[in-house]
Order: sequence, then C-alpha cells, then structure tokens
Amino acid sequence: MSYEASRQLEFDRVLELLAQRCQYSVAAERAREIGPTGDASRVAYLLAVTREAVTLLTTYPSFTVGGVRDIRPLVERARRGSLLSAGDLRDALDTIQAARELRRTFFKIPDANELYPNLSEFVEAIADLAGLEADLGRTVGPRGEILDTASERLAEIRREVRIAHRRLLDRLNRMLTDAAYAGAIQDAIVTMREGRYVIPVRADRRAQIPGVVHATSASGQTLFVEPMAVVELNNRWRELQMAEEHEIEAILRARSDQIAAAADDLDQTVEAVAAIDLALAKARLAFSMRAVEPILVEASGPGAPGGHPRHRIDLRQARHPLLDPDTVVPIDVRIGETYRILVVTGPNTGGKTVALKTVGLLTLMAQTGLFIPAADGSALSVFSAVYADIGDEQSIEQSLSTFSAHVTKIIAMLRSADADSLVLLDEIGAGTDPQEGSALARAIISALLERGVIAMVTTHYSELKAFAYVTEGTENASVEFDLRNLSPTYRLLLGVAGQSNALAIAERLGMPREVIEAARSYLSPGTERADELLTEIRRRRAEAEKALAAARDQQRAAERARRQAEEALREAEQARAAAREDALAELAEELREARDLLRRLRARAEAPATPITPAERPASQDVEELGEELRRAQERVRQAARRRRPRTAPAEPLRVGDMVEIPSLGMEGEIVGFADGGEEADVQVGAFKVRQPVSALRRVRSAPAPRQATRVTVPAAPSVDQEINLLGRRVAEAQEELETYLDAAARASLPWVRIVHGKGTGALRAAVHEMLQRHPLVERFETAEPNAGGDGVTVAFLKG
Repeated sequence: MSYEASRQLEFDRVLELLAQRCQYSVAAERAREIGPTGDASRVAYLLAVTREAVTLLTTYPSFTVGGVRDIRPLVERARRGSLLSAGDLRDALDTIQAARELRRTFFKIPDANELYPNLSEFVEAIADLAGLEADLGRTVGPRGEILDTASERLAEIRREVRIAHRRLLDRLNRMLTDAAYAGAIQDAIVTMREGRYVIPVRADRRAQIPGVVHATSASGQTLFVEPMAVVELNNRWRELQMAEEHEIEAILRARSDQIAAAADDLDQTVEAVAAIDLALAKARLAFSMRAVEPILVEASGPGAPGGHPRHRIDLRQARHPLLDPDTVVPIDVRIGETYRILVVTGPNTGGKTVALKTVGLLTLMAQTGLFIPAADGSALSVFSAVYADIGDEQSIEQSLSTFSAHVTKIIAMLRSADADSLVLLDEIGAGTDPQEGSALARAIISALLERGVIAMVTTHYSELKAFAYVTEGTENASVEFDLRNLSPTYRLLLGVAGQSNALAIAERLGMPREVIEAARSYLSPGTERADELLTEIRRRRAEAEKALAAARDQQRAAERARRQAEEALREAEQARAAAREDALAELAEELREARDLLRRLRARAEAPATPITPAERPASQDVEELGEELRRAQERVRQAARRRRPRTAPAEPLRVGDMVEIPSLGMEGEIVGFADGGEEADVQVGAFKVRQPVSALRRVRSAPAPRQATRVTVPAAPSVDQEINLLGRRVAEAQEELETYLDAAARASLPWVRIVHGKGTGALRAAVHEMLQRHPLVERFETAEPNAGGDGVTVAFLKG
C-alpha cells in the first residue's frame, strides 16, 4: 500500500484512535504500526478476528487483558546477562499472572474454541510458565520487595539480623539509662551515623564513655560515639546485613537467569496478549464509530459494458470516521458495476474532498481488518494498491508549484496503477490554465480507463461533466448545495453532475444585477442550458425521493395497520368463542338444575308420605310440561354444540392421538389423555399441556398408526430469533427495525427478547428505552446482567 496515500487520507489518525482504545502498551504500539494489506484472504481473516472480538465484548463487555506490562526490555537485558532488579521481577510476575488469568477466563466461556476460533489461537499462544511464576511468586512481594521465602539461606540470615539488631539496641538503651553515664550523655536517644548505631555524648565528658567517634554536632558540643561495649555487636549486625545483600544478589542472579531461559516464551506471551488486546481495541473502535463489518466482494464479471470485471465499491450511509458521527452527513457511493470512474463536481466546501477521503479511508480500514462506519450491506473489494492525490501541496525542496506537485504524483500513479488499484484524485487538472487543465484532466481519466482502475475524482471543470456523460465507464456525481441558505448539504448525488453556482451565490450575496446579467451574457448558451437542465434534474430527483419516502411511510403504516387488524380479528374471534363457551356452560348448568328439580318433584309425587310444600305444588302439577320443556332445552344445547363443530367433523368420539384445534386459543395440538369422566381432554400444544372441555375441541385429523411420531404445529407463530442486533444503526433505522421485530416476536409468542444496541454515546440505548417504555407489546424491560452484555444489551419482556 502507498504510504503517501495513507498519509494524505490521514489514516494515521484512525490508527491513533485505535491505539487509544488499547489497554496494553504493546498493543497500542502495534496499533500505530499496522496497515492495510492487499491480500484478500488476509483481509478476510483480519475481519473475522474483529468480528469475534465484537461478539465477545457484546456478550462479555468486562473481558480484558488485565494488568500485563511491557516486559520486553527487561527480558532483553536478562538475555544479555544483566542482573534484574526486584522491581523487574515484579513486572515479569504481574505479566505472567495476568496472561494466565486471561487464558483461564477465556476458556471458561462455554464453547470458546467454536465461537472464537481465531482468538483461541492467540490465547493458546500464551506460554505455560507455571514454574517460573511459582519461583517469582516466592521471591518478590507485591511492593517489589524480596521475600524471606526467596531462599532458606536468606530466611536464616534475616532471622540472625533481627536478633543481632535487637541485642545491639538493648545494650545501647541500657547504657542510656545507666546512672554511671548520666552526666556524659547529651540526649537519651540512640541514633545512626555512617551506618552504625551511636549515642550523643557531651564533648567535655568524652572520657566517661570510651568508644569510636563517628561525627560531631554543628556546635561541636556533642559527639556521636559508638561505645566500645557495642562495637562487636555493631560489627556483627553489619556483617549479617552484608550477607543478606550478597544472598539477595545471588537470588536476583538466579531469577534473571530463569527469565533469560524463558525469554522466547515470554516474548511469545507478550505478543499473544498484544494481539488479543488489539483485536478487542478494534471492537471498541467499532462500537464508538457505530461501525459494521464490510462485505468483501470479488465480482465474476462487469455488471455492464463500462463496469469493472472484479472490483466493487458499494458504500451505504458511509460516514467519515474522523468526523462526529452524530453530525456528519452519510453518503452512498457505488462504483464498479456499471462504471469504473466516478466524477464528482460541485462548489467549494460542498463536501467533495470529504466524500473522496471517506471512500479512501473506509477502504484502508477494511483492508486493515477494521469495521467501517456505514450501514449494513456495505461492500468493498480488496485492492492491491491505493493511490491518492489530495490537497494543495507544494514541494519546496524541489521548487515545484502546486500544479507541478500534482502532476508529479499523477505521473507516478500512471506508472504503477493497474486493474487492481483504487485511485483517488482531488481537483484533477487544477492549478493551471482552465482550458489546458480541463483537457489534461480528460486525458488522465482516459488513461485511467485504459488501465482498468477503479477511480473517484473531483473537479470544477464543466467539460468533465459532459465527458463523463458520454464516455463509457464513467459516471457523474455531485455534492448538493442549498441556494436558499447558501450552504452545502454535503449529500452526494450519484448520476447527477454538479454546478458551481458561482453566479447564483454572488447574486444572493448582493452582487449588482447588471453585473450578474453581464456575466451570464458571457456564458455560452450551451452552458446556461446545461445548468437549467441540471437544476430541473435535481428538482425532479428531490420530488422522486420525497415521494419514495412518503410511499415507504405509507407502506409501513399499512403494514402496522394490517398487523393490528389481524391481531384485533384474532382477539375478537377468541372473545366470541369464549362468550359462546360461557353461554353454553350457563345453559348446561340451568339444564342440570332443572333435571334435579324434576327428579325431586317426581320422587315426591311417587311418595305420598312426603308432603309437597305450597311453593312446590304448582310445579308438581306441571311435571309433564316441565319434562317436555327440559327435553326441548336439551335439544337446543345439542344443536348449539353441533353448530360449533365443522360439518366435516367425524361422528366418532375423540381419542388419544387425535390432532385437534382449540378455537379459543387459536392453536392446534395432540390429545394425550382424558379427565373428569371423559368430559375434558389434556392437549399437548408445543411444550405446553392444556386441559379443555371435549365439547370445545375440533378434530383436525385422526390419530396416526400406533408408535408413529406426531408433529404438533402452532399456527401464526413464525420463527423469530430471540435477539436483535442494532449496532451501527442510526436512531431512525433502529426504531423502524425494532418496531418490526417486536411485532414478529409477539406473534411468535416469545416471552422476552434481547436487544443489542451497544454502549457508545448512549444515544441509541436511550432511543431504544424510550420506544420500549411506550410500546403496547412490551410489559417491562431491564438492562442485561454484566456477564450477558451489561449496558450494551436491553432485555424486553413481552405481554402475554
């Protein structure tokens, strides 16, 4: 890849954003060093690694490489035979422990090898340094101190040091309290001079305390004396201190040699952890940019005579990665299918250069394994080389003008560019006489066409608009300008040439009308007519886009209305079936009560010993009439029940294994048993078992042959994933997609769903929460558990 193209496209700033998201200094160093590759298989691998990291952090947002350190310098010193310090050993131990914990945490993830095969390779590369870790753990403490457990000899020496120290201080303290020395001691304190313990003695009483004078006070009135009685104790204590230092040096030498022996494994571990952290940093960058994985395409032939046989650029809602994602205007760019070179025209500050850089940067990002800030479905080919000439640069060293500098770069491009190259030229042919510059620009575009490159060029030359219209393999595009507000909209319009709008802008700014009219008179009639046609094309395009947007809104509204109508119809049918069931149940209850009364009256009539009360007498006189009425009521119940069953229903009773419909629930299932004397049936519906009156069931088909598997279906329940991923969506897109998804999830009877929106700036999460709060299908929602996505995932519970 061309370093000059990367520099002009400011790709180093993208890499700096990546480095800032690394938690390991070695990974940050690697992030600033990486670059795009022209190997398609390598690009696919890099994107796969980033995809796994995005999935990993979406599911486990707290996953991290931990407290690893850059131990490469100390490992190199150990390799050269240098003695490492205790602090060096602590850094090495921290890194080994963090790497081991990283490996342990990763493989605790269920099916980690299957879910993250590429990341697993990095984790597997972390060396097993259990022996070295144990030795370092016994040697150095958390504050970088050498522990007594470093060696048995060190522990023994330190015990002796403590004993000697205690004896020395005890002897000196006894002297301070001895009455024999009271007049000679200046202050009753023990202090240290030249590494030995001494006591302050009055200079005029020096003879009372024989010993070695190590220092005097500033006034000369006090001498700091090491009494002869403690000289040997001081000597013993200092000897033991030196023995301790020698033992510590021997321990450091042994551990330094161990690190030197494990240098290759330690270097491998450092690089493996750096690779993991770099992949995680790419995922974090994707989240912050609301980026998506680009589709890598390699066509098998041109879509049209002017198209490219292999390469395609299809960017949808692409955003410049270095601009604020909330304010930058997305653009759509398509090159390769029907044309190979896109000629972008329009006024200054209209966004032509930004569009050019967006295409170049997103191409470099994709070929570095980075996700791109664009909409789902964006596709790119892998180019073997990317060339760019952007900006107004002069070569002072070579005494070249702006025009000469541009020409020099283009000459180099024409020598190297081929059919697998992407060429980006800003203000092609500028910096010289317009007529000659326009002619040179057309010739350069023709040369690029001959070489078969994919190219995007910007220009002010009107002649290039006509050239692009009539030349196969080229297409016009323009950046939109709002004449009413005298400001660019930064939208890129494909298929429409741009206008400079110089006269219109001058007129709006107050240029005298006679000057404007004079300027228009100098224009050729063809130029003025072309501008009128371009204006009309833009107007009609805007109307078509507005009509299309309105049609889409109407389509979405109609779809929502249809779903609501279907749901209302289903609820009405269930309510009607329930009401019919209630009415029949009430009639059956009345019939039962009437039968009971008839039995009692007949029993009274047949047993004269039991008197009939006055209240019962009228009924007893009309027993036969009552019996006839009951028979008619019974017949009405039977007729009502028959009306509920389809005419095709078989006469034979239901039995175990029959497939039946439950109209009140709108579902089908299999009868698995009966209860209440055969009046009710247990029906298996999917994973659930429900009990329903036999009279409320309708046979769909009879039981199959014995031991034959029976399939159970639940109508109106489409297959819907329990998770929706909204990463990279703008708020409006996410709300529309979520609305459709929630409707589908409700029809599928899902109890809850996971909504992956990421953390980012929080705008998308806030919009999702606001929508869920007022959505009629959502009962409640909550943020996912930390180990299930945390703030980047919302769980919504749907109404039953």
